[in-house]
Amino acid sequence: MKKVLGIIVAVLFIAMASTVFAVGPGGFGPKGYRHAYGPGVDLSKEQMDRMWQIRERFNAETSTLRYELFQKRNELRTLYSDPKASDAAILAKEKEVDTLRQKMRDKTVRFKLEQRKVYTPEQLQKLAVSGHGPGFGGGRGGGRGLGPCARF
Repeated sequence: MKKVLGIIVAVLFIAMASTVFAVGPGGFGPKGYRHAYGPGVDLSKEQMDRMWQIRERFNAETSTLRYELFQKRNELRTLYSDPKASDAAILAKEKEVDTLRQKMRDKTVRFKLEQRKVYTPEQLQKLAVSGHGPGFGGGRGGGRGLGPCARF
């Protein structure tokens, strides 16, 4: 019994210690969040709050669309694996998926444009030089920190 308890404690300790290393020195707080928008671009508290509001609204507005896209992609995957599925059925499903992807791209561009309005001209310049941020390429989904956008 003591051996089992010792193993459980060791596993819990390792699990908790690994989360500390996964989070890194910036943590989840404002300092770590601030640098999600590009190196050397320090956002004010108001800018961070505004970015958070924009992201939350984007997540809420695209939740249904992302789920629908997920469903259609699964349906398409099923059609491709079904030997009885016709070419016409697969092509029709591909068109549905493409339409949803385009809707997601449009919403993502609007999201990036809205984020762009939060930055000062100096911050935009820093982002352009660093290659990070909305509309400047870089990370997943064409910018850093876009979360759900990355999976469409």
